[in-house]
Amino acid sequence: MNSLVRGAAAVAVAALALVSGAASADVRVCEGRLAPISGKITTNAIGPGETLGVLAGTVDEQLKLKCGIQGKAFFNPDGTFGGFTHTLVCGDAISVFGQTVHSQVVAISRYDGMPDFTSCGIPGMDLQYGSFREITEPQSGRGIFSPTGGGRLEVEGTVNCVGAVDMKISGQVCLAY
Repeated sequence: MNSLVRGAAAVAVAALALVSGAASADVRVCEGRLAPISGKITTNAIGPGETLGVLAGTVDEQLKLKCGIQGKAFFNPDGTFGGFTHTLVCGDAISVFGQTVHSQVVAISRYDGMPDFTSCGIPGMDLQYGSFREITEPQSGRGIFSPTGGGRLEVEGTVNCVGAVDMKISGQVCLAY
């Protein structure tokens, strides 16, 4: 059971990383143990610069994780697009100090190179479709994830003209155990 919870938390970290990715703001040192993670994220745009979806993945090649993921765009000081802050909350439950904790990760994602987007061609709407690559770096966590963050995820994704975003993630996440 504890292994299952740990796996779910790791997948959540990966999902956060996925929504955006390139060079990271702060590289976090893992204060725990780096573990491999892979998974799939499906989200929808729910407003300008915001996504909501789910992550299903595996941590340590055996621990299954199911998490909700929310992405919020952020902008650089000069007003250009900076990436996404992704927050994942997982369906696991572990006990810490006699209290139930659901694993959570907050990560910064940035594009890795230029995305390959094309206009959807819908008059009056600035909708685009295409593919992208992101680098995601966990900044903080709870539950099975290290409170200090750490790790790095690579994300490959596509977006369509109705706002559906499908991503595959892989990399490493820092676990607290």
